[in-house]
Amino acid sequence: MKPTHDFYLSPTIEEPIFNSDISKILNTCDALKNLMIGIYLVEEDRFLYCNKVLKRFLDFHPNGLIESGWDFWFSLITPSEVCRIKNKVFNFFKSPMIRDVITLQYHITNFREEKIYVKHEILIYKLKKKIVALNYFFDVSEKEEIERCVKINGGHRGRNFLKDQCRQISSREEEVLKLIANGFSSKQIAEQLFISNHTAISHRKHLIQKFKVKNTAQLIKEASKLLDL
Repeated sequence: MKPTHDFYLSPTIEEPIFNSDISKILNTCDALKNLMIGIYLVEEDRFLYCNKVLKRFLDFHPNGLIESGWDFWFSLITPSEVCRIKNKVFNFFKSPMIRDVITLQYHITNFREEKIYVKHEILIYKLKKKIVALNYFFDVSEKEEIERCVKINGGHRGRNFLKDQCRQISSREEEVLKLIANGFSSKQIAEQLFISNHTAISHRKHLIQKFKVKNTAQLIKEASKLLDL
């Protein structure tokens, strides 16, 4: 049966079970009024679908996303931010079932030449035999403007004890922390930084102690309040 979705490349007909399940999901996405969403097949490295809300908001034909994938999306991101976002996305998809969610914030320019501050959440799901990434996009431009006004007028955030902890972190520990946030294991961190596995494990333990948390997940949550992870 021909798909009824305007902006959707159907899965291969050799996968009828997946095809049936994804069609039910897309029917729900098609009915959305405000939420922007794109669905990406991780192992196939291609976008399967993006909804009408995303097309309407960004004023582009989503075939660009379907046909060119992440390269098209990265072309919309502000040049000074694109390298950082690329690295985070690619590192995230290297081990999608180890870390199953990531949240990004950055600026894009739509095809009306409007700059938009985007909050981008990626959630990984296993659907039948496929690994599917749901990409949620939120326009938080107004939130950014409010916070900018507050800061200009003397407002500030952050708890003092967290600020003190941040000052106590060495440049090497900050490197380790960013790799942890990107899903790297202690062994992988050791290889990236050319240090021993024992040293990488020690850095992780010291960071957990400094931030007074119990595990890596809590460490990332607390550290992200002060550092751009």
